[in-house]
Amino acid sequence: NHADQVVADATNTGCWCSCNNRWSGSDCSVGGSEHTASPPGECNESAVGLVNVASTGLPTCTACTMATHCSGNTNSVTSAGGPATQCDCACSNKWSSSDCSVCATGFDPASDCATCDVRYVSVSTLTINYIQCDVATDCGEDAHSVTTTPDRSACLCFWSPGHIGASASAGGLATRCDCDCSNKWSSSDCSACAASDPASDYATWVVGYMAVSPLTVNCVQCDIATDCGGNAHPGTTTPDRTACLCFCSPGYTGASCSSCGPTGPNGYIEEAGQYIQCTIPTRCTPTGTDVVTADNGVCVCNCKDRWVGDKCDSRPVRFEQTSCDKYAVGYINYPTCDHRNVIVHYSGHATSVTPDPANKFCTDCVCTNSWTGTSCDSRAAIYTQTDCDQCAKGHFVYDVCTLYTVKDHCSSHASTVVPNSQITMCDCTCNHAWTGDSCDICPPGIDPATDCAQCLVGYIGFPNHVKCGIATDCINNADSVTSSPDFPSCQCDCRNMWSGATCSQCNSQVDGADCDVCASAHTGYNICDLYTIADHCENHASAVTPAPDPNPTSCTCTCRNHWELPDCLTCPPQFGGSDCDTCGIHRINYPTCTLCTVNDDCSNHASTVTSNSQQTECVCTCNQKWSGADCSTCPTEYSGLDCNDCGTAHINYPFCTDYTDALHCNGH
Repeated sequence: NHADQVVADATNTGCWCSCNNRWSGSDCSVGGSEHTASPPGECNESAVGLVNVASTGLPTCTACTMATHCSGNTNSVTSAGGPATQCDCACSNKWSSSDCSVCATGFDPASDCATCDVRYVSVSTLTINYIQCDVATDCGEDAHSVTTTPDRSACLCFWSPGHIGASASAGGLATRCDCDCSNKWSSSDCSACAASDPASDYATWVVGYMAVSPLTVNCVQCDIATDCGGNAHPGTTTPDRTACLCFCSPGYTGASCSSCGPTGPNGYIEEAGQYIQCTIPTRCTPTGTDVVTADNGVCVCNCKDRWVGDKCDSRPVRFEQTSCDKYAVGYINYPTCDHRNVIVHYSGHATSVTPDPANKFCTDCVCTNSWTGTSCDSRAAIYTQTDCDQCAKGHFVYDVCTLYTVKDHCSSHASTVVPNSQITMCDCTCNHAWTGDSCDICPPGIDPATDCAQCLVGYIGFPNHVKCGIATDCINNADSVTSSPDFPSCQCDCRNMWSGATCSQCNSQVDGADCDVCASAHTGYNICDLYTIADHCENHASAVTPAPDPNPTSCTCTCRNHWELPDCLTCPPQFGGSDCDTCGIHRINYPTCTLCTVNDDCSNHASTVTSNSQQTECVCTCNQKWSGADCSTCPTEYSGLDCNDCGTAHINYPFCTDYTDALHCNGH
């Protein structure tokens, strides 16, 4: 029951559920660990320790972490789960807010909000409550500022001039006020009156008096006119009561207020026996900010902007004349107001320079040679480093200064490339027989396919590549002439039967003005063999002569005995013997050499017939019982058409014995 709909799957073998909320699995029974079933069976809220970060729709649950949800300022983090959209952070130290990102007032965020901030001290280390140091509360009204000690345990007062107390500059801690009690008052807050006074044997003396004779303890009262030159407010004495202490009127200084001063803002100087205060109206033009008294007794004006002079009435030329609060023409970069100078701003590499419209920096430079950049101090690597007026090594044609390479400038047909002496073009050291300024020409007669390293067919003598000629190399006795990389000379295709490297030889078996006929006793032009009985007539001839032709290709044999023409190679079948001078087999009576046959020579009564060894007569192998040289006789004891039966008075063929009374009838 965790689906919005259910349908059959694509194969119609099962159901497919469209799970609702965050249920999953084939039957929507699986709920993710990051979700809860609240109410039961819904799987639509976050689990404990996770929060929902989705603004609408189903929850998207994310685990609560200290770094992500508590700014890293917590001891632990969790969530209640369910519909919670915010993690619960247990903030550490004095951090606060829902994500522990706020450090409480008075605490230092840089120390993990664990200690007091500057100007705050701890008043209870057990409960860690902090209060802010206050000038009025902790220092009285005689301090100009207050901070805390480095360990944040006490306030630290900075006293106003002329007041006594612990001073931050002296390293003291202002935990109470130091009172300089008048008269005979004593204790830390001057609340106790001492029993002794001038009336009690002058054991002590009243403030305002000093001892002029320690032995007799006689006291003389300090007097402004006598002791302070009349130039002081009411005075007092030093703590040890040995001298008067004058508080000088404005414009005076010194122990007895007898000198002009003090130095500093609105001080005094002495002129014509009078003390005159240094003020802007009297000593400076309106271009001064204030005036001080220098140690040497003169008023010194602090000038506005860039005015100078004792009275701030002078202006350096680099500043604008009227108000001196911007640079003058020809200068840039207020307040330094640098001179717009080719040397300074353009490294001496420009012919002119003007400032930008706001006079903040130099611009519109006209750089010399090939310098570039806003300050004419950039140099491309293709130029020399000295004055950028020549091409760098490996480059040529100033100011293009192209990098020269074998590939680009020597057609990849050179071993080296260098610029010429004027550095206006490249000098290529061409490989093999390549020529031209860029090694791009392979001369006629040389094969570019071999990197111009071999002669073309028909040329010899690399690298001079001389063309082969019929007249020059074959003395006009060739049909054609060529060459080959494997041979250092021309190869002639000799005409007719000329031979030799230059077609200058006509062999002895050839004759004719153009070596075009066979010589005498030779035959077969283009071969012109010497004809002989042995070579051309198989040694079976009595003579051999050339054929009747101006350029015979064969010869004529006069065959011996019965050898047949044209080359006396064949002995006809009726003849035989090693020299065709006897009859052949089964033949008789040379030179007619008649063939022996069963019909003609054996009366047709023989199985075979041949000739005798002398080949003078035929020899028959008679059938049955025929006899005689030609098998024409049937003996008397035999009879029959083929002599294949016994004759009269004979029995028992093929023996055909004669029967008698004595042999066959016992004589009875």
